[in-house]
Amino acid sequence: MYLRIVFFGAMFLALSLTSAKSISIEGKVVEELAEQRSLRLEITNSTSDEVAVGTAMNFRVGAGDQEIGYQGRHVRAEAVYYNKTWHLERVFPTDGLGVKAMHDLNAVLHDATASMSRRQYVKQGDYLPNFAMIDQDGNFLQIRELRGKAFVLNFIFTRCTVPTMCPASTTRMVEMQDAAKKRGLENLHFVTITFDPEFDSPGIMRQYGEGYDIDPSNFHLLTGSKQLVDDLLRQFGILTMNEDGTINHTMATLLVDPNGRVAHRKEGSSWSVEDFLKEASQL
Repeated sequence: MYLRIVFFGAMFLALSLTSAKSISIEGKVVEELAEQRSLRLEITNSTSDEVAVGTAMNFRVGAGDQEIGYQGRHVRAEAVYYNKTWHLERVFPTDGLGVKAMHDLNAVLHDATASMSRRQYVKQGDYLPNFAMIDQDGNFLQIRELRGKAFVLNFIFTRCTVPTMCPASTTRMVEMQDAAKKRGLENLHFVTITFDPEFDSPGIMRQYGEGYDIDPSNFHLLTGSKQLVDDLLRQFGILTMNEDGTINHTMATLLVDPNGRVAHRKEGSSWSVEDFLKEASQL
């Protein structure tokens, strides 16, 4: 519990700081400076001369971004100056294995979503559409890569502070992960998608998972572009509304079989770990 409180406190601190001054940048990570908790970037694009294109600068980063290991990769981020130091927030990789496939797949999904009626969404018995996102390791993951494995899928956002909503859902996902191992359901995976991608970068998702003691070996914490997340919310029938500085939302948790078909779907925030494990054991 202490780890979670510290983590959420750090996130709200970062949010208040970035609201004061933020510069959108892109660059290549040329060096990881572990002792300084920093990354050195060659700047390739910037919205301000304060972080000039063509220069190399050091930026402090959060623990999650340090652990991912971005050296040699291109990233986009928000450069923020406070405490007499430049910091990087909202760091997203823009290159790497699978990046082109991600853009192509998600463009197809976007077109398909645009033609859907409001009453259409993925229900029990339906097959999941293919899409690609970025996981907590900074890797690009297509959902069809999980074919051959059953998985439980839900949606959250890391800044959610309503105890009965996202925190409770994540706690049950972790309880299910632990219980599945004890029952020998080693092929059962877990997928959590954020619907706050403008804040929930891969590094933030990584920190979130560590705060809940998630075992990353079969737990995929996914983020991506706002357009993609909006399409997925529509595809899965999740409703959201930004209000009073937070996101009000509906919830759904799905069990997907090894063929990519929804075997079980539960609406709302009150679902049972035992219920999902019973269904998963029959797949």
